[in-house]
Amino acid sequence: MRHPDLVLLFGACMTGFSFLALLKWCVPDTSPFGLVWRFAREHAVSKRSLFYLLTLLSILFFNILETRYDDLITHHLRWDFTGLFMQIEGSATALFQVVHPTWLTYIFASIYLYVFPVLGLVAVLVSYHNGERDLGRKLFWGMVFNYVLIIPFYILVPVSERWAAGDGEVVLLMNSISPLLIEGLRPLSGLNNCFPSFHCSLAVTFMMLVSQSANRRLRKTMVVLTAAVVMSTLYLGFHWVLDVFGGVVFAAVCTVLATWAVENFRLELVLYRTR
Repeated sequence: MRHPDLVLLFGACMTGFSFLALLKWCVPDTSPFGLVWRFAREHAVSKRSLFYLLTLLSILFFNILETRYDDLITHHLRWDFTGLFMQIEGSATALFQVVHPTWLTYIFASIYLYVFPVLGLVAVLVSYHNGERDLGRKLFWGMVFNYVLIIPFYILVPVSERWAAGDGEVVLLMNSISPLLIEGLRPLSGLNNCFPSFHCSLAVTFMMLVSQSANRRLRKTMVVLTAAVVMSTLYLGFHWVLDVFGGVVFAAVCTVLATWAVENFRLELVLYRTR
């Protein structure tokens, strides 16, 4: 097996471990495997679930497509906002890398790569376990609105990642672990798809929505992990402070829209009734 394959395999194992560990932490009285099995068994025979699945797959496909042609689109537009961000922000992000021991880089890289991808799924499953079905739907719509609102900015407002701005003050600390890690991200994240931070926006959206949950562990865990995700984007050198600020604003908007969509506009329930 090639080295890149080993890195991807390790990543898949770490993501799976993070998912199971978080699920067990949030619902300690229940087997995470049993909870996943019950959720899958119930939704496998639901036409409504087909809507959710196809929507998520469509977003993933469109994201890969946009990333693939991102450089071509940016070249055609003939504008870039990286210089403007540099003028506004200067060396602010470099302050987050003043102290960067190897052990801390491993922790934040793990949070960025392996914990963030499972936050939404864990929140949905815990909500399902608690019988909070509307909260699960809000989490789904929160993710959808995040992508729908952010993608125009990724296309029309190209901003290079902070480490790639060219001033040399910020480095991509993840490369100190392995350059292959960032290569695994590139099919899903363009180099100039920076503003606003999707990591921050989505994590903060989940945190805001699960504040409605009766599960105290889930609420507290999401607050801690969201703070860690936001910090990781700055510490590792991916995002500007402006990206984080934009992500938080987008999260607030998406939280309001997701809440409205569930409480006042039940489109997917009309289109796909459960059997």
